[in-house]
Amino acid sequence: MKNPTSYFLCLLLLFGKTYLCNGQATTNQAIKVDRLIESINLSLEKHYVFPEKAQAITKFLQTQTKKKAYTSVSKDPQKLAKQIQADIYKIHRDPHMVVEYNPNLSGRIQGKVEPSEEEILQTKIFGKENNYLFKKVEVLPGNIGYISINGFLEHINEAKPIIESALGFLANTSTIIIDLRENNWGGEPDMVSQVESYFFKEKTRMNDLVNRTNKDTTFYYADPAKTDGLTLSMPIYILTSKKTFSAAEDFSYAMQQAKRATIVGEVTGGGAHPTMPFTVGQGFVVSIPFARSLNPVTKTDWEGTGVIPDFKIEASKALLKAQELIFRERQKMAKNEKEKQKLEYLINALYVNNDLLTLPLDQFDQFTGTYGPLVIYRDGNKLFCKFADNITELAHISKNRFVLDGNAHIEFVKDSKGNYSKATLFVSDGGIFEELRK
Repeated sequence: MKNPTSYFLCLLLLFGKTYLCNGQATTNQAIKVDRLIESINLSLEKHYVFPEKAQAITKFLQTQTKKKAYTSVSKDPQKLAKQIQADIYKIHRDPHMVVEYNPNLSGRIQGKVEPSEEEILQTKIFGKENNYLFKKVEVLPGNIGYISINGFLEHINEAKPIIESALGFLANTSTIIIDLRENNWGGEPDMVSQVESYFFKEKTRMNDLVNRTNKDTTFYYADPAKTDGLTLSMPIYILTSKKTFSAAEDFSYAMQQAKRATIVGEVTGGGAHPTMPFTVGQGFVVSIPFARSLNPVTKTDWEGTGVIPDFKIEASKALLKAQELIFRERQKMAKNEKEKQKLEYLINALYVNNDLLTLPLDQFDQFTGTYGPLVIYRDGNKLFCKFADNITELAHISKNRFVLDGNAHIEFVKDSKGNYSKATLFVSDGGIFEELRK
């Protein structure tokens, strides 16, 4: 989305951050508070996405001005900015709305200063050196594709070969996990739309952006015509955290409401309203949400509420949970018992805990013995398995089940007398074998 003020300011807010410069702490002359409040009110009435809230705020600020509420801080612009913002929040708390004393930024906005060639070059260098924030792609066990995206930069043409290479690499996977847990940069809706386009066979309306300043609405579509023939139809899972914000929420919410993705993780940050800085004179700047997202399905957005996951879980556990959900879903469609067991093996492998200190040593001793060709023994606080000339350390999964090696798990089974009389071997291909204890 391009800002009517300047490309440079769009760049500054590209990642959902407020551009801060160190302004003067105090000024020799008192700020003309009446004029400042009047200017803030005019900007709010013209640009703020909620007109009725703007009216309530401006009325309160006018009352505060008449009470001389800002006189004591009129020579300290930083404190004045904080007090005005605090008063705004008394009427309507919008985390996007920020009042700051920032003469450098104010001057650039007022003068509509275009970015220098050096500044433009630096943004291009940033995008290229950071791989346009497409950070990792791999195929996980069980043929699950994984890609992490830490931001939606505006450089679509430059990033497109990277996107297509990454998604093309995952084209033969059964399911794809898109990790947005570190995507707190925000970004461009055009890039969001570009990435969405790879996951739809038909042109699909995903999000509208209602702009109060321009009094117009932009419609965003997932359009396979943008993807040079690459369409991915497998199930999609999206990982979120409380840091997931802005454009990443746009992507998550639209994919969820289009029934194209399952969200796993934490409720996201709740930023649906694009924000731009507006100069209000005397070195002050107010960041004002000037537009709002409008989902064509829900007729609302995620502002203030965040995107609600289909499965809520701590962000640190979301990747494992998503993999488990994928395997559980596949189990429901499994054609035979062996296929179900293969998936159960993959689920158990997700939760390997190498710290055996959580189990009492006397329990280890109950496991030790010879099970068919396998000799289980304890050395210190670790369990080992000897098979022919090979020795492997057992890693704990849960209860009495352990990882035997890269292709098998072993579970020690009690008999009716409470003794571990046999071991069940679960092989990665779904096979199950039993070995009696000698």
